[in-house]
Order: sequence, then C-alpha cells, then structure tokens
Amino acid sequence: MKVWEIMWRGDLSDKFVLQKFLCAFLGCSRESLWTQMDKELPEETIQKILTAYKSYVDEQKPLEYIMEHVEFFGTKFYVNSSTLIPRPETEYMITAVTEYIREQGDQASNNLLLDIGTWCWVLWISVLLQNPGVFSDAIFTDHFQDALEVAQKNYHNLVKKEDAEVLFLRSDLLTFLFDGTYNLPQGNIILVANLPYIPEKTFDENVSDNVKKWEPRAAFIWGEDGLDYYKKMLDQVLNLIWGYNIHADSFIMFLEMMTRQIDILRRLYGVHFLFEEVKTFHFNIIIVKCCAR
Repeated sequence: MKVWEIMWRGDLSDKFVLQKFLCAFLGCSRESLWTQMDKELPEETIQKILTAYKSYVDEQKPLEYIMEHVEFFGTKFYVNSSTLIPRPETEYMITAVTEYIREQGDQASNNLLLDIGTWCWVLWISVLLQNPGVFSDAIFTDHFQDALEVAQKNYHNLVKKEDAEVLFLRSDLLTFLFDGTYNLPQGNIILVANLPYIPEKTFDENVSDNVKKWEPRAAFIWGEDGLDYYKKMLDQVLNLIWGYNIHADSFIMFLEMMTRQIDILRRLYGVHFLFEEVKTFHFNIIIVKCCAR
C-alpha cells in the first residue's frame, strides 16, 4: 500500500490525525509528506498507523500518549499515561521564571531549584535550557515513582551538559527537607509547582471524557476548592522558614492556579505571604509569584 492509498481510505476520515501518524511513523514533516505520496509502506508501518488511529478514534486515547511525546516550549518531551499531558498555559510559568531571573542580573547565580510535583519534568528542564549557569543544584520531586521515572528519562534524553547537581526524589511535597533526606545549601531558592488545583466538582462537570479516562485524576484535583496540596506546601514552607532561619527574600515560589483561587490563598495566608499575579492565560489560569513577608 502506498502513502496516497492509506491517505484517501474512506474509513479513515480524520485526515488531520491520520497525517500526524503518517509523519510520526515515516519521520517526516507535514510539508514533506506530500512529496512521498507514491512511497510504498511496509506492512509493519501500516499496522502501526491503523492501530494508532483506532486507539485515537475508538478508544479516545490522547495523541500525546499514542505518539509518546508532547511539544512544550520548543522541546519534545517523552510522556506516557503515568503523567499529565502538559498544557500550553504552563508555558507561561517558564516565561515568568525566566523574566524574574533576568531581573536579578548578576545576582542570578548559585540558585537552588525545587520542582515540586514534577510529573514528566517539562517545567524545569525548560527553565534550565532557557537559563544555563543560573542553578547550582536542582531537586525534582514527585509522590509517584512512575512519574519520576518519566522525568528521569526526559532528563537523560534532553540534558547534554550538566550545569547543576540534579537529584530526583520521591517525596510528599517538601517532606524531604524535614526527614534528613536533603540538607539545604546556602543561596537563593526558587520553587516551582504546578500542583493539582481543579476543584472536584469543576473537574467532574467540565473536563472532557477522554481526559477523565486516560490522564491520572490525581494530577488535576485535590480537595473541594482544589487547593489542599498548595495549603499543605505553604504550611511546610512556613515551617522551613521559621525552623531553618531561611531569609524570606531568598525563597521565591511560582505557582499555577485558577484566577479566583489566589483570593482564597490570600485570605488564608496573606499575613505570611505576598501573592502576586504575574501571568494570565485566557483570564482563568494564572501564574502566581509568592514570597514570604
């Protein structure tokens, strides 16, 4: 079977998706695909394309899981069903952190990077690639071992030159800083967290069926207002600052959440933390810079 023959099969009606699979399995761009219409396809490749198409159409499996990669901030990351599929709004986090680092100028060095709830590690590999030489140490944590393994695979695939000492730790948020697993070095700390923040009712009533079926529910929700993880982490940060005599100015956090949730956190933690909205995505998802008062 030639490329044009499978392209115009009547039972494969979603041509956009079919083109994606053809490009993926032939290793070509959409533009160059049109120059290969007379190419004879091996039977093995045909079966891969048909299996992938069936998974997408009949089983509603996300394209990213089928193709085992996602494009994020100009880089191709490996993903599987153990991890959340990164969303475009999270790219705003990279921009916010990079802008903060550049504002620091010559002082932006010898930083400790904490990626809490790393999943497939798109956040901080993007930050590291955008800001080489800024971090001396980087810690990536997740509660789920399967997610950490995906993060490690992306690290080994994508980081060719190590500017920082890197550790991957299984931990309940910041527990690793209190149980003797890791001792904080001197220097500034930049923490990024895209923790689950969607309220359970909002998730059940508004999220598409294929997301509910395929992506890990624990990556989206935690608690009635969606903020249970953030509350727990902020409590840990307060204990860290008070117990370890960390200067408030040296600990900066960047968090992703829904617009109205910043007001909830201000009511609960405003006496201890300053919350500043620094990026907005479609007036619903925001990136928040947070520091202790």
